[in-house]
Amino acid sequence: MRYVPCLLLFVALACQSNEVSDEDRERILEIHIESAGGYLSMGDYLRAADQAQRGLLLDPDNFKLRIYLGRSLQKTRLLGDVMRAQRVFREMPRDEDYRVALGLAEVVERLGVEWDNRSRAIRTGERYTEALDPELRATELETEAQRSWNESIDLYTEAHALAPGDTEILNGLVRVHTLLGQYELALQWGEEVIKHTEVDREWWNEALKRSGISQRDEDACRRSLERSNRLEVAVRLNSYTILAAQDSSDAALIHLDRASELDPGDGTIQSRRSELLISLGRHEEALIAIEHFLSLTDADFESEDVRHAFRLKSACEAAIASN
Repeated sequence: MRYVPCLLLFVALACQSNEVSDEDRERILEIHIESAGGYLSMGDYLRAADQAQRGLLLDPDNFKLRIYLGRSLQKTRLLGDVMRAQRVFREMPRDEDYRVALGLAEVVERLGVEWDNRSRAIRTGERYTEALDPELRATELETEAQRSWNESIDLYTEAHALAPGDTEILNGLVRVHTLLGQYELALQWGEEVIKHTEVDREWWNEALKRSGISQRDEDACRRSLERSNRLEVAVRLNSYTILAAQDSSDAALIHLDRASELDPGDGTIQSRRSELLISLGRHEEALIAIEHFLSLTDADFESEDVRHAFRLKSACEAAIASN
């Protein structure tokens, strides 16, 4: 995006003129579109939103700019921006581009989390409410959260019909079914995510083997691999949590083992593996996982996590010695 300052200088100079030709207007519009998309891909969401809004002053119905505006507003994670993103997406047709339904689904999901957090905070006394009946207000917010998540499911399903292989959509379905306590459906959609990430990983690994691949293309492939790995790890950890709570320890361990392979530097995964292995009576493997955790953690020796790990280590050593 090094070119952006020069381009925006051109826009500023052009806009100072009272007479802007149609050709210049189109050029300015393209600059705003390119700049908004570039800033969005870089994670600079405030600048992306600013460029999208400037472009929409020239062309209020521009579909791409409206998508960029909605996406950049929702990505700031600020409640006011998320609400604005909702208005942007609700005013757009959803039957042509899956990103509209996807964006709205994510926004509504996020709002559901907000209402649920507020409901919990009122019940614990962490949040003040002017309502005469705080419990009733908490229940109302809880109901609104459930309504939001059910609408989010419908929207993700709409998006899935348009783009069945999109992992953002599939992961959204995993998250919201989990939030709703629909764990079997969350596990099923999790398996769909894993299928796609495995295919994607194979494709990107093959792409890296191409002869004459440029450094730029190699870097892009590696970034895509990292994204696939992060997504699969997140989904597998979600599946592990569900299965462990259901006392399906063997199935839960499969997910933890694969997550560990994809992210061997995550000490938290090793800590969870050690506890699950202990519950299965596999103390030798648990001891290896504990030592792996201790080699990775930056926590202070007196921290609770480290002290807990040493307690587990002693228990494993005792169990092994008794056999």
